Amino acid sequence: MLDFDSASCEPREAFALYRDLYSHGSDVERTGDPFFARVRAWRLDRSLLFVREYGGVRHRRRERIAQDNFDHFVLHHVVAGELIGGDIDAPVRVRPGETLVLDTRKAMENGARDVRLITVSLARDAVRAAAGSLDGLHGHKIGEPEGALLAALLRTLATHAANLSPGVQPAVTRSLVDLLSVAINPVGSAARTDFYRLEFVRREAAQRLIETRLADRDFGVQDITRDIGISRASLYRLFEAQGGVARFIQLRRLQHLRDRLDDRAFDNQSLAALAPLSGFSGESHASRLFKQVFGISPSAYRAASIRGAQTQAVDVMVRRWSSSMSEVS
Repeated sequence: MLDFDSASCEPREAFALYRDLYSHGSDVERTGDPFFARVRAWRLDRSLLFVREYGGVRHRRRERIAQDNFDHFVLHHVVAGELIGGDIDAPVRVRPGETLVLDTRKAMENGARDVRLITVSLARDAVRAAAGSLDGLHGHKIGEPEGALLAALLRTLATHAANLSPGVQPAVTRSLVDLLSVAINPVGSAARTDFYRLEFVRREAAQRLIETRLADRDFGVQDITRDIGISRASLYRLFEAQGGVARFIQLRRLQHLRDRLDDRAFDNQSLAALAPLSGFSGESHASRLFKQVFGISPSAYRAASIRGAQTQAVDVMVRRWSSSMSEVS
């Protein structure tokens, strides 16, 4: 999704470019320590994974909360160094092996002199499935002993994220939810947590089926209810936060098309050829919906993606990041 390294920038421009990279989600300011930053990120199933190293910088979210409508959680796992962050009025020190949990609906900050992190942006319903209740999670620090299994998964993901196919990503997210549950509730989960976990598993089953049928224009609600054995009412409830199951299918088709436009292996295929592969009736149908959702035409998006692959332009990375963050929320 993005790959930024301040060392590859002109020294006088490095911080400004980094600040622009984060401009859609947080205010960034320098501290008195030397600045450097390296960020790599991947889109997964309703989550984003970041491997980050930085120093001499602080990120804050306060006024932006009412502007960007982010509605997900963030996990900061410290690999090396020390992070100072959490609730903006009560930051804590997070040391290697520890993980900080933050709610993007609430004011927060994080900064460091020199730190290496693995950060995950995770959908709110996934965190609810792990914890049962979201009360008290903002600023919660998971210690090294209770978070050991979660940390092992995060470090493995950081190594292998680039090689994960879309088909296995829902299973990875389910594992992440399960191990986050162990980390938050080390003595065992309550009945409420089990209820949300069941809802999450049902939704994941529906999503897996949707993924396999994206190219089928006749695929619909009746196919999902029949194949996974769930009522229409239950199915609608599972996808209520995404605007309904039909809307979710449409968004996944658009994301599938966008991924093809980002993949240089498909550059010799026209939009007319790609649109049916993502379940659209034709080029005009796909183009109209793509611009409605992403704010840019497919042809302009592809041109920007090609340019971004050649130059690693910050504006292209910002567009990808912003779009992906909205999907998680």
